[in-house]
Amino acid sequence: MASIVEHIDNEEKTTVNTLITILGRLRERRFFLMFDYSNDSHDAIPIAHALLDEGYDSNGMSDDLWTRLTNTYAKRRQLSEILTPVGGTWSRVTSLRGLTPRASLTWDDVAKRFEHLTFLDEVTRWTRPFFVDMLINMRARGRTPTPTNRSTASRPKNLKNTLIARDGRFSVVGGMMDNTGPIPAVPPANGMARLHVAHIIPFNASRRIPLRHMLSKFAGQDMEDLLTGHGINDPSNALLLDATTHEAFDAFEFGLECQDDRYFLRMLVPTWSQPPTVSRHLEGDELFFGQGPEQVTLPSALLCNIQLAVGRVLRASGAAETIDKILEDEESLNCGNLEGDYGLRVGASYLERELRALQGLDELAIEPQDSIMDPDSEEVLAVTSRHKICT
Repeated sequence: MASIVEHIDNEEKTTVNTLITILGRLRERRFFLMFDYSNDSHDAIPIAHALLDEGYDSNGMSDDLWTRLTNTYAKRRQLSEILTPVGGTWSRVTSLRGLTPRASLTWDDVAKRFEHLTFLDEVTRWTRPFFVDMLINMRARGRTPTPTNRSTASRPKNLKNTLIARDGRFSVVGGMMDNTGPIPAVPPANGMARLHVAHIIPFNASRRIPLRHMLSKFAGQDMEDLLTGHGINDPSNALLLDATTHEAFDAFEFGLECQDDRYFLRMLVPTWSQPPTVSRHLEGDELFFGQGPEQVTLPSALLCNIQLAVGRVLRASGAAETIDKILEDEESLNCGNLEGDYGLRVGASYLERELRALQGLDELAIEPQDSIMDPDSEEVLAVTSRHKICT
């Protein structure tokens, strides 16, 4: 079976490729770093690997993780001892320089050595906020109740009209004609439907400070102004889609990539599983916005590419399916259908996420806090590492 890490063993690697390679080899070796959330334990390795391999700002995130792994003398000493055979001298480990394995040692051997670090829980501490505060909230897109008194934005009633002025009465993805206007004498080729405003970055980002903070770390730049106030409802963060296509977009079944002011459709799940409005396109089809009668801001390249990168992380890590189960459990909890210890565990995790959003404390998404809601405390984190024995 082909390795999920395609880098050859004798090349020098940057910081990000070093971490991608090691995490990928640990993933292949069935080495787990577990954290608890909701009713289950979740493996941080595939999520961390996907964040660095598919993330928007892989270099920035890898430097952030590397800093966590080298921020004390004891950590640097242990890490340099483990990585010295692959060029990880003290100076290189400290200065985040690339590593090159010697002929006698492969990156599989490096991964085996890496397993023995006594501070691997730093990988889990770094990964968990991305999972809890970014991936779950991006995947939920308002499916679970969200606090409303923290929102800095309201939904403008004229945004749909603005998008029609930009793109015309047809959805750019799917080619459906909006049925709220005059009915044409000749039926449109792709049909008619009520078109809806679809936010590229979900509206609930305006209500959740931890989500905005983690999106800023993911993007490598401050996203606050883009995702609050008028920014969240700006035409640059909105598309016109029919209900079925909107649902597929929210579920990260496809995304939009913007390169050099050109837009391309990217499939995140197989074409055969897409709704007809999406499957009538091919992977990589160019999409043309701004064909309406007025000049209106086009979809933001930054926001499109961030949404696509989040979708790729969800799919590459397997977190999409895991999060769907968490959200289903939370919906059952809110309907009163979960009881006993199971319901208590689901409710505790849901309450943790909601309190973080209500409190609006950025620190909860980054560093451990001395409080009962500390996301990295022993009670909440419950980090363990182990090998899975396969027969």
